[in-house]
This record gives sequence, C-alpha cells and structure tokens, in this order.
Amino acid sequence: MTTGTITGNERFEHSEVEPRDAKTRAELGRTGLGLAGVVAVLVSAWGGIVPYIGPLFNYSGDGSGSWHWSLAHAVLSLVPGAAGVLLGLFVIAESRGVTVGKGRLSLATAGTLLMICGAWFAIGPLAWPVLANSGTYFSAPTHLRLLAYEVGYGIGVGLILVVSGAFVDGWASRHQPKATVVTGSTPGETPTGTVEAGI
Repeated sequence: MTTGTITGNERFEHSEVEPRDAKTRAELGRTGLGLAGVVAVLVSAWGGIVPYIGPLFNYSGDGSGSWHWSLAHAVLSLVPGAAGVLLGLFVIAESRGVTVGKGRLSLATAGTLLMICGAWFAIGPLAWPVLANSGTYFSAPTHLRLLAYEVGYGIGVGLILVVSGAFVDGWASRHQPKATVVTGSTPGETPTGTVEAGI
C-alpha cells in the first residue's frame, strides 16, 4: 500500500473524460425529458378521447354510446387530456432546446401541472358523484370490468401522468440556473451576482 503527503504545491487537473461524461449525461437527461413528454402526450390523448371512442370497441365506462358529449366526459376526460397534451408538447419542445412562450411557463411548472392533470384523472371519477350530485360515474356488470374502466379511464392514466410530471419536475430542479457571487469587489462595495446556466 502506497501512502503520500499533500504539501499544497500539487496541481489537480480535470481529466479529458469528465467533460465528455457530463455532456453525455446531459444528452441522456434531455432524452429522458423528451421521452417523458412523449409519454405524457400519448397518455393524455388516450385519457381525453377514450370516453368518445371507447364504445366503438365495447369499452364504455358509463354505458354511453360513441361520440356522446356530456359534461362528465368534458370535465373528467377532455379538459385534463387536452391540458396534458399541450403540457407534454411543451416538455418535448424544451427537451429539444426550443424556447416556448419566452419563459412564461417553466419546466417545473409544466411538471407540476402534469401531476395535477394526472391527479384529476385518478380522483375525478370518484369525486364526480359528489360534485354532480348523481350516481357513480362508472357502470359495470362485473368487478373485473369495473377495474378495467378504473385503470383505462382514471387511475392508470392518472398514475402515468403523475410519474411523468414528477420526472419533469425533478429534472427541472436538478438543472435550474445556479447563482454565483463574483469575488474581488473592493471594500465598501456589495458583491455583484452573476447567473450561470446549469447543465
């Protein structure tokens, strides 16, 4: 075993591999962000349109026919589905380096809104009888069929959106701009701050 003493005169240099690894990690992170956006778009589109096209292949959660427009379908599926699609497209654009809306909507906000859309998909069908003062939203002859409706219309769609939104939120929190203080100010002056973009 070899031991050594640090004298203070040594120079530590970065190896050539580190910047390449950082760039690869950043590219993989952006790929993951884009994938989360694609998943959000696809799942939101499914959740928004399933009450309208589901009856075409005998998958009607409330027993209505295909393309039946109702307040329940609009509030529980169409609105959160449309919002999820738009937010997913925003995440995809941001992952490709395209600035959308000149910074009005951040990735962290988009991730949080995706989680809210997912939560509404999951709890909306359960809350609808209370909000509309009506019977249950899902009508199914068997417990297995009810589970299929819960997963395909509500909880399954909502869970996937919540996970996608949480990933976007986490990515945004790890890659936000970092504030640093410029040193070397003269006595009596307050130090000025600069902002460095995170990777």
